[in-house]
Amino acid sequence: MQQRKKQPQLTRRVILDAAGEGFSRAGFAGTGLGEIVAGAARTKGALFHHFPDKQALALAWIEERLAPAIDAQWLVPLQDADSLGTLKNVCRLRLGELQAGDATSTLAALTAELGALHGVLGQRLALIYERWRTAVAELLERGKAAGGIHRSIKPTAEAAFLVALVTGASVTAACAREPAALRACATALEDYLDTLRNVSP
Repeated sequence: MQQRKKQPQLTRRVILDAAGEGFSRAGFAGTGLGEIVAGAARTKGALFHHFPDKQALALAWIEERLAPAIDAQWLVPLQDADSLGTLKNVCRLRLGELQAGDATSTLAALTAELGALHGVLGQRLALIYERWRTAVAELLERGKAAGGIHRSIKPTAEAAFLVALVTGASVTAACAREPAALRACATALEDYLDTLRNVSP
């Protein structure tokens, strides 16, 4: 039988992909290394060649897959924007896409599982939230400067509240039998954002 040509970068990539499928579906503790190597069609030796342990694998996946996905969904669309309309549109779109296993729902689930238990992983997840809150707060600051957002609001606090609401909605979305509750969350979020608008003549 012909020996498979070694492709270390491809091997690393498919292992990360298989790990991500497991972490998104079953969490960190619920995903075994055997399941990951089976999903990647590789060996445990190949996995350990690239990642010394499961925590290192999870950290690499968070940094190389999960964080960029959150950036693409939540941070990039807000860059340079200064209007509540943009923020509402992004929230409407993302809340409409929420389902178990997507990037936002996976971030919320892993944070609940790992935040207080795994220092390194919890810290890396916390950094994703920090960047997300900062992107929202910066949009609100620009909106205040442009006059479309009320000058009395506190962007840092409002950003923390918005991210917490979206994260909670993602938990709701993970329960397939609660679509009406998710729709209610989306409506309430839009109503809340309208309260930040500057309505002065």
